[in-house]
Amino acid sequence: MQMSTAREISSTNNLVKHHIVIGMAWLFLAMAAGTLMAFRLLSPQYAEILSHTPLLTFGRVRMFHTHGAVFGWLSNCFIAFSYYAIPKLTSTPLFLPRLARFNLYFFQFALICGAVALLTGHAEGVEYAEAPWWADIFFALSFVFAIVNVLGTVFTAKAQANGLYVSVWYVILGFCFTALNFIMANTIVAHVAPGAAGAALSGLWIHNAVGLWVTPMGVAMAYFLVPVLTGNPIASHRLSLIGFWTLAVLYPLGGSHHYFYSPVPWWLQVMAVPLTSALIFVVYTVVYNFFATMKGSWHKFTSDIALRFVTFGVFSYIITCTQGPFHAFFSVQRVVHFTDWVVAHAHLALFGVFSWWIFGFIYYVWPKLTGRAFVSKALAEWHFWLTFIGFFVFYYIPDTIAGLMQGFAWLRGLPFIDSLTSAQPFWIPRAMSGIMLFLGSVLLAINMYKSRNPSKVGTP
Repeated sequence: MQMSTAREISSTNNLVKHHIVIGMAWLFLAMAAGTLMAFRLLSPQYAEILSHTPLLTFGRVRMFHTHGAVFGWLSNCFIAFSYYAIPKLTSTPLFLPRLARFNLYFFQFALICGAVALLTGHAEGVEYAEAPWWADIFFALSFVFAIVNVLGTVFTAKAQANGLYVSVWYVILGFCFTALNFIMANTIVAHVAPGAAGAALSGLWIHNAVGLWVTPMGVAMAYFLVPVLTGNPIASHRLSLIGFWTLAVLYPLGGSHHYFYSPVPWWLQVMAVPLTSALIFVVYTVVYNFFATMKGSWHKFTSDIALRFVTFGVFSYIITCTQGPFHAFFSVQRVVHFTDWVVAHAHLALFGVFSWWIFGFIYYVWPKLTGRAFVSKALAEWHFWLTFIGFFVFYYIPDTIAGLMQGFAWLRGLPFIDSLTSAQPFWIPRAMSGIMLFLGSVLLAINMYKSRNPSKVGTP
């Protein structure tokens, strides 16, 4: 077994710390963009004011919002988690720490290139990958650097007596599938495949960016945190691998459900129904494993803020991954397609599940990185409750209702403006939620800053 030196551990911890801090910065930018869009929809006056500034037009801000959330916030934190967990789970130091230190900055350079390009009107027609080709090259290269470091650490580790822990399996899946998926989206979809064929492949990218990057990395994080925070071993390693392999086999080809009732070939739409519906069994194997591991430790989540975020993230995971297979039925799509229901569903996944697991990871790992516990429990509690109430009460529930109002208005053949009028009262709390979520994250940042250990602060 290879042992890390104190210097290697300190260097890796600094990398983890800096990726988390930079990820938080991207979170603030993404939240600010989302809140701006929410207020823009409240009144024609707001829209009129912002329409005179090209950088703040709805389309550009919306692309910047998803770019900052998926690639800036989530991906930075997933890399931080990988750098922290993989060396521990394999008992092997990070493969190429110098490359990781370089890539810390190169990764942000690639993201900034994409963000500036989107705000200045240079974009490609690929959902969740709108940055132009020259920015994609930088991002792909930086992602390859991260793959080399993470998978290099796994593959250079000595054989473990009991095999690889399930979190390592999920991390391997996330990095390998996403490398192939990103290349497909930014070459074939963006520049080669025409019309409906390109749309079908684009559906695979949209679907797999969430299901084969965000999901495996988030589930890996949860499988790491739940046993550590409860003090219990994972309930069933065999069940965890069943969940892993069913995700890997069933998930990749179901992306056509994003294009129901479109010119995409009908057989492809029909095939997406059973593939997507079957995912409910994947989800419940994972959730059962989490809850079985929690047995005898449920009382801990009242006092442990990290476990509380992870636990509520699991409940959100149940909801969003029950909705997903439910959406695969054509009768349901007739109502919710193109409505705010889908927007609420997407935010429940990316914020209500995976961002909550990241918050749990930050509350767990930050004291270990700084050598100092969080100094304010009150700030942590305020962060949790502002996030919980702001998201579920002010965002998810109203936006879901707004989506139903829109869908049924369209089915009745009412004028389009009527659907907007019926949804607008629910957009008011949605805009207010942006302020609450932003404020909650600011409180987390303040707590992190106050809990830093100045003697250990340094550059990676």
